[in-house]
Amino acid sequence: MKNLLAIIITVCCFQTFAQKPDVALGKAVYDFTHVRDTLKRNYPYKERLTLLVGRNASVYKSLDKQLAQEQMIADVKNQVKNASNPNALSLTLKGAPPTQNEEYYQYINEKKLYTEENLVNYYLIEEPLPEIKWTIRKDTLSFSGLHCQMATAHFKGRDYTAWFCPDLPFHCGPWKLNGLPGLILEASDSKKEVVFKFSGFEDISASNITIAPPADDIKTTPTAMERLREARKADPAGFAKASHGSGQAKRGSNGLDMVDPSKIASINVKGYDGPLTKVINNPIELPEKK
Repeated sequence: MKNLLAIIITVCCFQTFAQKPDVALGKAVYDFTHVRDTLKRNYPYKERLTLLVGRNASVYKSLDKQLAQEQMIADVKNQVKNASNPNALSLTLKGAPPTQNEEYYQYINEKKLYTEENLVNYYLIEEPLPEIKWTIRKDTLSFSGLHCQMATAHFKGRDYTAWFCPDLPFHCGPWKLNGLPGLILEASDSKKEVVFKFSGFEDISASNITIAPPADDIKTTPTAMERLREARKADPAGFAKASHGSGQAKRGSNGLDMVDPSKIASINVKGYDGPLTKVINNPIELPEKK
């Protein structure tokens, strides 16, 4: 436990986040598909994700996670409303599907990439924004009435084809993709093992949503974060115990925080019984060939 505490304390840097919050102007939704297990290509990992874009910043995060939390809250409310005995509630919580553990914040002008990752606590990893050497092609295509142009590049061990929309002047895209003169609406690698499929775009400039990592994220570095991952892998229970007590605000809700605890007689938790990808032999980022 002392060794784990030493690792956690060493890698944490409680600096104030330097970038100013940006106002979200638009929201793109993507159907993400990833062949994580090459021995089961017919069962790829799938998830809906959303990209909020502003003048200088963007954040790419799980839409499925948000929807699952909203559904869980609605389920609890419905059970409370229809309970036969409101003073002795028997509640059931259904397990949510697995979702992406990271959120990616791109800051175009500062050329910074911030990745928020949850390992019991929430950590914020700062890196230079990847510079992708795109080749813009003459090919064009339209997605939901949005005119796009093709670009190709080799990035993180894969050959990507991307379609960007010059009429949407945001120099970002899903995941870590960036650097084209328009929002990246679709992208995929040459083997179709990683696919970001466009599902829609809407103007959200009137919503007053801001783009910025939570203020209580623990700032760290890629190298230090890898040490944390290895420590958790070696001793999951000890890591969880050593990591508690950061003082971070609770993220999300399962609906129980809206119920009087004294009125709960029992809670039945049903685990997620949908498809799972336990084996990952084909990560999204591959080592470059020497």
